[in-house]
Formats: sequence, C-alpha cells, structure tokens
Amino acid sequence: MLKHALTTCVILLSICGGLAAAEKEELSEIRPLLGQGFGNIIEIEGRMMYEETGRTKAWRKKKRMQVHKVGDQKLKKPVMITLETFSFARTLLPANGTLVHLRGYEIGRFGGIPRKAFADIPQVATTGFHFEHVFQVTKLIKSEQPQK
Repeated sequence: MLKHALTTCVILLSICGGLAAAEKEELSEIRPLLGQGFGNIIEIEGRMMYEETGRTKAWRKKKRMQVHKVGDQKLKKPVMITLETFSFARTLLPANGTLVHLRGYEIGRFGGIPRKAFADIPQVATTGFHFEHVFQVTKLIKSEQPQK
C-alpha cells in the first residue's frame, strides 16, 4: 500500500514539475479565446456541454458551451468556454446538449494555486494557477433541443 502511494506521489511530482514552465508560457500573453476582444458585445452559437456527474461539485456547477460560431464566422475548430449569467437578469441556461445562440461578451479571471505556493501552505487538491475564459451572457437569443 505504501509503495503504491509513493509511486503515485513520484508520478504526480514529475508531472507537476513541468507545469511551472507551461504556466509561464500560457500566462505570458493572454488573448481572448473567441477572438473578438474582451468586453465587446458579440453573438455566439454552439452546444451546451457540461458535466452533470463526476469531478467536483464546483466543476459540475459550471455551465460550459462548445462554441461553433462567433458572429457570422464558423470556427475551424470548436472551443469550450464557461458561461455565466447575471442573477438579476433571470436568464436560465438550457439543458446539456441543447443548441444555443447567445449574446454577451468575453471576460476572464485568474484561478487556482501556483505550484510554488505549496512551500508556504499545506498541499490541497486544486487546479494549477491558470487564466479562465468566461462568456458573460446578456441574452439567450435561441435554444433548441438536438434532433434525435
């Protein structure tokens, strides 16, 4: 049992050791995921794609969308983005798998804990330090269940 635990720790440390360089590269230049700037009102289309089971409670609560189209431009490769709504606007996002057309704007924020911080604080299960792209929904323009 102890041997298995030690092996797991060694594997995790070897994986995490390479994260510092990756963190620096990813955070050195933050660009909008949707390519239209931060804070610009745009329309996006795609499919609701979020986990209803698995991972953590916090992850399951996140509403995510696979974006296929930004404005009138179809994307060569779909991108995933977290969606947020204003509680005072009473916008309800549809069920998983629903095709949606939304209006809003891209924002972002930093989250997680940098690996070197664990020299000062207890190690906890969390995500590494990262920038998260978020689409702030101002209007649900259209939604439809996929054809079965």
